[in-house]
Amino acid sequence: MRVFLLCLFTFLCSAILRNVSAQSSQELIESLDEADTDGERYGILYDLTGILLESGRKTDRDLAVSFSKQLLTTSKRMGDSKLIGPAAFTLALAYQKQRDDRLTDRFMEEAVTHGMKAGDADLILRAVSERTRLAAKRQNYREATRINQQALDFFTKNGQDNNIDALRARLEKEQAALQRRRREVEQQTSKLSGEVDRLSREKNQLEGTNTQLQRENQTRNQQLAESAEELAARNEELEKTQEQKAAVEKRVAETRREIKSLSREALEQKAIANDAREQLMEAELETQAAEIKAERQTFQLYAAIGVGTGLFLLAALFFSRFRVKQRSAKKLSIANDALDEARKKSDELLENILPAEIAKELKETGKARARQFPDATVLFCDFVNFTATAERLGAEALVQELDVCFKAFDAIMDRYPGVEKIKTIGDAYMAASGLSSRKSVPHDIIRAALEMQRFLTEEGDKRRMLGLPYFTGRIGLHTGTVVAGVVGARKFAYDIWGDTVNVASRVESQSEPGRVNVSGSTYEMIRYRFRCTYRGKVEAKNKGMIDMYFVEEELSAAH
Repeated sequence: MRVFLLCLFTFLCSAILRNVSAQSSQELIESLDEADTDGERYGILYDLTGILLESGRKTDRDLAVSFSKQLLTTSKRMGDSKLIGPAAFTLALAYQKQRDDRLTDRFMEEAVTHGMKAGDADLILRAVSERTRLAAKRQNYREATRINQQALDFFTKNGQDNNIDALRARLEKEQAALQRRRREVEQQTSKLSGEVDRLSREKNQLEGTNTQLQRENQTRNQQLAESAEELAARNEELEKTQEQKAAVEKRVAETRREIKSLSREALEQKAIANDAREQLMEAELETQAAEIKAERQTFQLYAAIGVGTGLFLLAALFFSRFRVKQRSAKKLSIANDALDEARKKSDELLENILPAEIAKELKETGKARARQFPDATVLFCDFVNFTATAERLGAEALVQELDVCFKAFDAIMDRYPGVEKIKTIGDAYMAASGLSSRKSVPHDIIRAALEMQRFLTEEGDKRRMLGLPYFTGRIGLHTGTVVAGVVGARKFAYDIWGDTVNVASRVESQSEPGRVNVSGSTYEMIRYRFRCTYRGKVEAKNKGMIDMYFVEEELSAAH
């Protein structure tokens, strides 16, 4: 009876697949919602993924992965290895289109496992061939040999000679490739080892030559320094000798001129006259010196009295002015310190309310113009069942718990320079990134959103252990164009406007507790940095159907 039902089910699936193959992928998607049984759903999904895998469009590759996952889930729910194996193989092909070798190999391995359970030799050969190719691509020939040996053992055990011969030939080929590669690596290693030895010898020779040159250079520098000192000393002696020679030559010339112009007698008379003149001049000089000394003593006495009186009055005046200036300077310093402190507090308050660029513009010009940012990402976080939790907590405890959560959110935003807190609206928290002239991607605000959910989870675990009510939150993000600016003359606030803000609010409302939900525009900018789960098109109030994704985790550098 079970064999008959299985044959009947296979026949029905084949008929459904032949009928669906004539339809477009859009028609198959529409018919998928009308499927009543898993068998019908399996057939539609199998045909649909085949069409999407043959398409060259980028969006179809993502859809192929999504529908292949549904195909594998449906087949596992049916519990038939004959269906699970092809479904796993299809999902592996979908990841191959996305060039994800790790997941391709994983689901090819699952296809081999269920192919062996179902005895599907063709599926085993195709999956083993692809896994062998991936192992060879990684240059892991041992793994390639192991994969083929596993299939060979299966076919040997089940007596399928043709497949055994094919796998044995492939195994021998892989072993030959492994041996050839091993010989190449050994040759390259030997060659590199010789090259390293040669370079090491040359390095030692260069180090010895360099040491010798340094010693020679040091000796030459020392000799040059000694030569320079000796030359300087000789130049100084030469200059002194030349000065002395010039002075001697001058005196000799003067003496020769006097000798030529005067006779011996004239010289004697001149000498007597000079002596008398010198004695007379000395007497006059002594008299003048005594008079000058007396006048100088009198003048010094009067000058000392006048200068002393003037200096005393001047010192008293300067001391009085100095004390006045000192008191004024002290008061001015205290006033300046108070003014600087007030200005510092004002600047800190302004920068705490506004982004740095806006605060700087507001301080310099007294106003801040509105700006448009085309690639801003807006984040909304809202607490689930806030009213019921508030009633259980009471007013004072509610405000205290909100303060704990919002302070933690503020600290998280401060760790990411490109993310700005915008405002809180009741129990909702709003932030944004991309509000600067520098183009950026929303990686940091996604990290902040994941960190916010981790904080709420940890805080909830603590309060649950104490038997206290706790908050869980939904987070949603959307990327698009916003207008940002400062509004108001008193108690002014920085805010953002635009349809992007409304869509972000709708994406948040369609999220789930503890999850981070993003729109398709945000997903396109983070898809290579974060692993996301496609939710399909979700109805958003007044916005129609929107592609939405759950952010699962940040990918490692290897991905």
